[in-house]
Amino acid sequence: MRVRCASTRGIVAAISSFLAEEECNITDSAQFDDADTGHFFMRVSFRSEGGGR
Repeated sequence: MRVRCASTRGIVAAISSFLAEEECNITDSAQFDDADTGHFFMRVSFRSEGGGR
């Protein structure tokens, strides 16, 4: 998953919580803020471990 949005507190927590609620396991994650533009960027690799909702 790739994310680009305005930089604000709680983005990583919201994304990881959402994936956990959907029974997904994060296998890799990288993120950074661009101070010049005020944007937040995140790349997350994950796999579903759910029973198929």
